[in-house]
Formats: sequence, structure tokens, C-alpha cells
Amino acid sequence: MAEDPYVYPGTAVLRNNLGLHDPRELSRAEADIVRAALAVLAGRPLPGGYDLAHWQAFHSRIFGGLYPWAGELRTVQIAKPGAFYARPEHIAGYAQGIFAELARERCLQGLDRGAFLERLTHYHAEMYAVHPFREGNTRSLRAFLGQLAGQARHRVDWEHLDHERSFAANVRSLNGQNDQLRALLEQIVDLPGR
Repeated sequence: MAEDPYVYPGTAVLRNNLGLHDPRELSRAEADIVRAALAVLAGRPLPGGYDLAHWQAFHSRIFGGLYPWAGELRTVQIAKPGAFYARPEHIAGYAQGIFAELARERCLQGLDRGAFLERLTHYHAEMYAVHPFREGNTRSLRAFLGQLAGQARHRVDWEHLDHERSFAANVRSLNGQNDQLRALLEQIVDLPGR
């Protein structure tokens, strides 16, 4: 198997702008940098066309302070236990189809909560399957969809999401089973009193 160009040779530590080689130090730095970037994005929408380039801009904005490849489409195959994502050579084509469909649906504007929830579930599942970046896919996906929701006059409270259940639901969605994902999203979309 070829060496992963995104990690320091002989390690599983992602190459980073801080030169950190200890995975715990990198994890702490990543958490701090991402938290700060997401806070900025929450108050200042990132302009774009809700397409792959826009998603790349989200990823770059969130992870650019840490990873030199932030915002770039990955060139290696990645997987997690039970989860296999789009092959690198298919990322752009898959994404083009997803975002063309989203554009035809006017970025989900004008939908009531039920219809919005159905389509949000669909796009979350489709985008999750693409996983276009070497790291940070789900966090950039949530930032992207959170902003899209806001522009469609809905709110997604990602901070209330159960992350273990979310991963399991995302894995099921890779097999076309979106029921658990929809149930989780229903608990965080347009919460009363927020």
C-alpha cells in the first residue's frame, strides 16, 4: 500500500502547519482552531453558490489555519469502520450531481419544517458519502448545511447532536438507509424556543 502523503512518514499524524507530530497535541490544537473558526462562521456567513467550490471554501476557512491542504479535494482513498467513501477520482462528478439537484430545489428555500427535514436528510447523506477531504468532512458538512438552513429560514442545532448515534446513522445512510439520520436531524432542526 502506498504511503499516505497527508501524514508524516512512518506515522498516522496528519501534516500540519504547526509542525505537531504528537497526535494528542494535534487533536487539542485542531479542536481549538476549529472551534474558533466555526464561531466566526456562525456570525459571518461565507458567500458562495452552495456547490462543491463553496464546500471547499468552508473546509478551507475551518481548517486552513492548521492543514496546508485545507479545502483541497483528497487524492487518497479513505474509510472508517463500516464506512467507505467515494473514490478520489469520483468526488467531483458525484458532487456535481448532488449540487445540481440542490440548485434545482432552490437550496431548499420555501419548504416547511417537514419537507425541509426530508431534503436536509437526503443532502446530508449524499454529501457524507462523498467525503471529499482527507479530514474534517463532517464538520465542514455541518457548517455548510447549517448556513444553507439559515438562508432557508430553518435552524440546525448541531451542538445538540449525539455524536456516537450520528456516526452510526451516517454509516447506515451510506447504505441508503436514512431513517436513523432523519430521526436524529428531527431532534435538532427548528428546536422550539431557539
